Amino acid sequence: MKQDLIVPIPLSQERLSDRRFNQAEGIARLMRGRIKLCLARSDGPAQSGRSRQERLERVNPFTVISSIEGKTILLVDDVYTTGATLHQAALRLREAGAKEISAVTLFRSV
Repeated sequence: MKQDLIVPIPLSQERLSDRRFNQAEGIARLMRGRIKLCLARSDGPAQSGRSRQERLERVNPFTVISSIEGKTILLVDDVYTTGATLHQAALRLREAGAKEISAVTLFRSV
């Protein structure tokens, strides 16, 4: 599949301030394609400190901040644990008019 945009999963401002870099964005920059930072994420507790059920039940923290209508998107994240992060980001992108969304992660947590 040929994507129009590569969209890394964003960190909240609080988390970005702590880490000083976004691993998903770093991975996305290694890929060939047009990167677009079109999602924002609200602050909240780190996912690593939450149970599987808490991750699946959390309020969607993502907001689409630029136009993606009709675009084919490849979401990029560093770790796939429950899939909640990718699912919630994809939901917001679909609501904003994305034509097709797929995802890739570097690691899978077991």
